[in-house]
Amino acid sequence: MLPELPGYAAHAATLVPALAALPGTRVHPAVPPTHEFQLWLPHSAKALNAALLTLAEQERVWFCQEWTDAAPGLAMTEMRLSDSAQEWTAEEVTELGLRFLELVAAAERD
Repeated sequence: MLPELPGYAAHAATLVPALAALPGTRVHPAVPPTHEFQLWLPHSAKALNAALLTLAEQERVWFCQEWTDAAPGLAMTEMRLSDSAQEWTAEEVTELGLRFLELVAAAERD
């Protein structure tokens, strides 16, 4: 995997702005030096994980890792943009991210 890291980091630099632009999203660090970083959203881990599973079932793609509650109304996941993420474009990340947030809203209503 070591020889792949520079390519992973370079591609992550093209995808992170798309993730950071999603409504309510925070990326930490703001400009990740590698392909790994934290993604924060102002929702419960329960709603985010329900949406993650629904998205995987509907779109046949695993968007991110499991979410954990970090504070009331704020959850975090560890992002790792490696192997399969190398095929994603920023536009695809935006579309998938917006779809994910729609599913989160639906999960919160249920």
